[in-house]
Amino acid sequence: MTQQSISDHAAPEAEIFAQIHNGFTAVQDVEARCKAAFLPLLCEQGITRVEIHYDGGGDEGSVSDVFAFAGDTATDLPDIQRDHVALEYSGRISTQAMSLEDAVTAFADNAVCTHHSGWENGEGAHGTIEIDVASGAVTLTHNTRFIDYETSETEL
Repeated sequence: MTQQSISDHAAPEAEIFAQIHNGFTAVQDVEARCKAAFLPLLCEQGITRVEIHYDGGGDEGSVSDVFAFAGDTATDLPDIQRDHVALEYSGRISTQAMSLEDAVTAFADNAVCTHHSGWENGEGAHGTIEIDVASGAVTLTHNTRFIDYETSETEL
């Protein structure tokens, strides 16, 4: 059995890290492009905050509810079309016209899957994505479910 030196692994390791970095950079670019497309529309419509809820487990999950607010008052998202930008699994960036609500939902679904891959598996997870329109801040609050147990052992 021969041992490979650490330097033999340096080039492939560097390539893997570069691919990961490029993937994160592409995700950040697509997220910024999505926000740049929907934030002005939300602002023009007087929407100050949007909450998107998701839930899943047992290998299934979905973005289930989208709530829009004008100040503290719940309101509907306007029925207007906009372009949604997505990063496909292949790494290709695609653009598709859809309703504002569908675009915000797709943005949320992409964000959860990107930042918490596999969130719907096993016991699953749930959470919210909150968009503060004025500041442009988007906060993903993620809650992972898991089963835990406590063991005690007593010698009698």
